Amino acid sequence: MSKRIQSLYLHFPFCRHLCNYCDFYKKVPKDSALEIDEFHSYMKAAMIEHENLMKMNGCSWGPLKTLYIGGGTPSLWGEAGSTFLKNLLQEYKIELAPDCEFTLEVNPGSWTVESLDSWEAIGVNRYSLGIQSLNGHSIKYLDRVHTLEDVFETLEYFNKKKVNYSMDFMLGLPYSKETSRDVIDELERALKYNPKHFSVYILTVKDNYTHYAHLPNEEWIEKEYMQVADFLKSKGFLHYEVSNFALPGYESKHNLNYWKSESVAAVGPSATGFYSESRVRYKWKTKEAKVEIENLDEEAFKLEKIYMAMRSSEGLAPELFQGKPGYDQLIEKWKNAAYVEVNPAGHVYVTSKGYLLLDSLMSDLFSLKLL
Repeated sequence: MSKRIQSLYLHFPFCRHLCNYCDFYKKVPKDSALEIDEFHSYMKAAMIEHENLMKMNGCSWGPLKTLYIGGGTPSLWGEAGSTFLKNLLQEYKIELAPDCEFTLEVNPGSWTVESLDSWEAIGVNRYSLGIQSLNGHSIKYLDRVHTLEDVFETLEYFNKKKVNYSMDFMLGLPYSKETSRDVIDELERALKYNPKHFSVYILTVKDNYTHYAHLPNEEWIEKEYMQVADFLKSKGFLHYEVSNFALPGYESKHNLNYWKSESVAAVGPSATGFYSESRVRYKWKTKEAKVEIENLDEEAFKLEKIYMAMRSSEGLAPELFQGKPGYDQLIEKWKNAAYVEVNPAGHVYVTSKGYLLLDSLMSDLFSLKLL
């Protein structure tokens, strides 16, 4: 019996502008109409390739429980994109489950009401907004193409529609310390627009980054992260993954699949998919609709599963390490330092404070030869 694939990620590679910090695969089209046509041709060829890949791994499409369109700036795909995708899904008989979580990424200043209406007509019921900051200086230093006016126009629209949406925020931004950035004030203002979810990322760049010399130090970033975590939890949000906070019931179902090491299919330039049962990860090439394949052995898969469990509310199940020398003492040490909490059944959950030290916690497990 074939394994049912019920989650799909699609990558749309175009942006209005290339921000100076972003390392996702993307490009600014010189001729939009021509390059969108070429992208559609890529996607058609990729779907043929993907069908073969699925058969090789004994997989078939089940009704999709999650569908996520990321990028790039997918809101630029517009009505042409929603029509193309609707036809593509129909051609391959890919259905959406009645409770499918269908997410579209949207950037301020890069959407129209007509476009979003067309996406909602084919099932989009959740949005991820690339806000990053409600501070005009921070937006400028991040080289974002949108303005604060675009941000508030976008938030007003989504709040008025009462839709389910998430907001991206970034910490550790250039000049944060010099300008005394008040991220809690920004979040207070954001909450007036009733988002159900926040994704809060620490800016990670290479040393040739334009504003590298003006990034805040680790102490500032850790303080900022804990302030945000404590504040959002005080407002009823669950800190259910290192970078993610949700009101109860509004966790990202799609991303939870990654954190639980479950199967997620992917199509699009640079997109990465995973077939859990066959332990196969694949990544799409950007110039041609072909994939590079990585086979995970059982040890690598187990390590990845443990790391993913530690970085989310999945937590560590007691049977993973039961009876192993040093484990109980290590958990007690972590608990005393407030890095973890343990429920009565022995399930271990990393706290907001512990999330900041994940690599160190993994090293502890390695040093005791528990991994």
